[in-house]
Amino acid sequence: LCLPICVGTVSFWLGKKADEYHSHRWTVYVRSPVNEDLSPVVKKVVFHLHHSFDQPVREVLQQPFELTETGWGEFEITAVVHFVDEAAEEPFQMVHGLKLFHTNDQPLTTKKPVVNESYEELVFSEPTEVLYNRVVPVNSKPAPETSLLPHLPQHSDAPEFAKISAAREKVASLVAAIKQETPGGGADAAAANATAAMGAQPQVKVEN
Repeated sequence: LCLPICVGTVSFWLGKKADEYHSHRWTVYVRSPVNEDLSPVVKKVVFHLHHSFDQPVREVLQQPFELTETGWGEFEITAVVHFVDEAAEEPFQMVHGLKLFHTNDQPLTTKKPVVNESYEELVFSEPTEVLYNRVVPVNSKPAPETSLLPHLPQHSDAPEFAKISAAREKVASLVAAIKQETPGGGADAAAANATAAMGAQPQVKVEN
């Protein structure tokens, strides 16, 4: 069972308002690559900032899973995704670099932010029935609006998402078939057997 997810940062130069220790305003976030609602699956996201920040460990309990701060330096941020209790899954950790400056020597401007986003596919090898039913539906509702949306990368790679949808439908068909063959096994066993039937999938990370 696969759940596509993105972690990223958007940083704005403060221009004339910048000082020695606060040159940028930045936001770190976790989101669906196609802006689907993650709340049926994700309970909260815990961000671990640089130790120099007051309260470097911050919890975000609802969408949008975003945290905004100001600063002057780049560093790595750890985002820990906690799933809903019914999923019975361990938290998933992602490490992402905060970028404040363009990589192509492009001059800083207060209007065009520096965006750095990574795409991940979270693979659940033995999903519970609750998790399976919340991830598989293709037509989920959109995520809550965020002011970052105009600046975020557009994941319009239709073939890749078509593959994900096709895989979801295949798993659903396999689960239905296995349920009929093993009436006493339950939905959890059926989902696990369907995943095994499709073959084990390693966890993959692709940076855009």
